[in-house]
Amino acid sequence: MSDRLGAGRSSEVFAEGSDRVVKLYRRPFEPEAVANELAASRLAHGFGLPVPQAFGIVGRAGRTGILFMRLDGPPMILRYACNPLGLLLALRRLARIQHAVHAFPAAGLPSLHARLRHEIEGARVPEPLREAALAALARLPEGDRLCHGDLHPGNVISTRAGLHLIDWQKAAAGDPAADAARSELMLRYGRFGPAWFSRLAPVRLARQLIAAWYVAGYRAASGLPREAIAAWHLPVTVARLFGQPSDTDAELLAAVEALARESPSPEKANRFAGPGQSSGSDPVGDAAAQGPSASVPR
Repeated sequence: MSDRLGAGRSSEVFAEGSDRVVKLYRRPFEPEAVANELAASRLAHGFGLPVPQAFGIVGRAGRTGILFMRLDGPPMILRYACNPLGLLLALRRLARIQHAVHAFPAAGLPSLHARLRHEIEGARVPEPLREAALAALARLPEGDRLCHGDLHPGNVISTRAGLHLIDWQKAAAGDPAADAARSELMLRYGRFGPAWFSRLAPVRLARQLIAAWYVAGYRAASGLPREAIAAWHLPVTVARLFGQPSDTDAELLAAVEALARESPSPEKANRFAGPGQSSGSDPVGDAAAQGPSASVPR
């Protein structure tokens, strides 16, 4: 393959003709994750959300991948790397898009709640912290809304038509507040740039402010109170310590220890009902039944 357009820890993206790209997964890969990305991408695109069209699973040079419509533009994280004001404005748009995603059901996708439980059970944390995270998770709602599962500026393409969401491997059915908490976590602790750069005190402060800005934008769009999102901090952060070790593990573990001491009461958080939080009801009304919406922000 030639004309590589981008690469991540689990995949590479190559141009295929003038208007398509193929995302090829690195070996070894999980077939279930590939199938989930295809299903979630098609579901989101069908709802009229800003997501590239997915054509199907393909094989190239002995590797498995998905064929997508090409998006012309850089990742959001690169587009605004030297434009702090532009980044803040783009994050507000992204928060509104995430809220729009949560207006739709996620029929056929795996449970986010179950995935978090599995990841917490295998996380690299002391047993008391694991038990605290599992106990907190057990008191939180399952939810049934469409959740991206890993939404951050590295998984967003900035085009002339607006922001488009990619990398739906971790998409699931869940509580919108959990998805927003994951985005907050990635903005605060995710790997963007060299590890030494992320550890600089001014950079860490900037990331805390950026994460808070994003949550404020999501809350303004959704109406969710801060407590509803904060209630997910402990289980979501512990789940992040599942899988391959990274150079952010020590910082995440310190955050987990602080959260275990300071996590808000789940009973208090559960008094706030966000979209998809209560069984047997649809607090967002008939948004999904109305089909693709022209009001989806980009």
